[in-house]
Amino acid sequence: MKKILAFGLSAIALFAFEFGVAKKEVIDIKKSYVANVYSPKQVMVATRLMGYVKSIPVEEGDVVKKGDLLFEVDPADIYSMLNQARGAVLQAKSGVLMAEMAYADAKRDYERFKNLYENGAVSKRDFEKMKLNMDIRKKQVDMAKGMLKQAKAALQRAKAQLKYAKVKSPIDGVVTMKMKKVAEMALPGYPVVVLSDIHTIKAKSLVKESDIEKFRLNMPVDIYVPALKKHFNAEVSSIVPAGDDFTHSFLIKYSFKEHQGLLPGMYAKANIVIDKTEAVLVPFAAVTTRGGIMGVFVVEDNKARFVPVKEIAQIKDNIAVKGLRGGEKVILYPPANLKDGQSL
Repeated sequence: MKKILAFGLSAIALFAFEFGVAKKEVIDIKKSYVANVYSPKQVMVATRLMGYVKSIPVEEGDVVKKGDLLFEVDPADIYSMLNQARGAVLQAKSGVLMAEMAYADAKRDYERFKNLYENGAVSKRDFEKMKLNMDIRKKQVDMAKGMLKQAKAALQRAKAQLKYAKVKSPIDGVVTMKMKKVAEMALPGYPVVVLSDIHTIKAKSLVKESDIEKFRLNMPVDIYVPALKKHFNAEVSSIVPAGDDFTHSFLIKYSFKEHQGLLPGMYAKANIVIDKTEAVLVPFAAVTTRGGIMGVFVVEDNKARFVPVKEIAQIKDNIAVKGLRGGEKVILYPPANLKDGQSL
């Protein structure tokens, strides 16, 4: 009766366990490098005006589209220029009108003296004076019209300057830096906002000189961005041959196959395959520890035998280890009270 009971308990214990199989495979050995997402195309947006910054409705990190307002310069001085230009146009128009009236009078005098001269009533000298006066008045009209043209051009320039008071984004991008604050003076040619193009995204890493030989152009790279919890396919696009004298590190640049959602400044990890090795894969559920030593329980002769293993890499739902031959039957989710040599 006791033997039957012991056999029954053994059978129940056997069926209480889940099992897996250790598989021998050739795996990739990967190494991770810290990377930063960046845009090689930066635009430093400046104003053409000198004036105080009236508003900056964007913040660092904001994504903007082409045509969005970046900042505004106080246009008070421009309004003053506009009023002066409008006054100059009115004055020039008045000058044209007066010159045309004077020319009309001189022309009538010329026509009248011409008839008198042809009839012998006035001398040739008096007639030539009238003609000279008419020619002078005609040139004065041309000069007045020229001044009006210049005044109108000055007015158009003033209006154009007013347009530059509101500075809009020239590209789709992300604001990476604000060089000025509200109420600070903006100067022509000096940037107020720096943008990075979001359509041209790359990543870069600094690599120790001992690892530089692991990289080659166009080699595939897996780039993981923790903020997005997403992997991106990329390739090595540039290996800068000049290293840093102090850190003895080299710059590696990566190009993305697709970069939807990536923004300049994001932290990333670049994973590359540096080697291949033969290893045994076991399910994560089989790995446990006993006395601080990592290992798995292998089924041998209907007993659980604890085999220490060393982790090589993590591959999806499995862990690559050394210490097994491959083909072993392993116990999944081994209970904490399972002991080495315990009968199953």
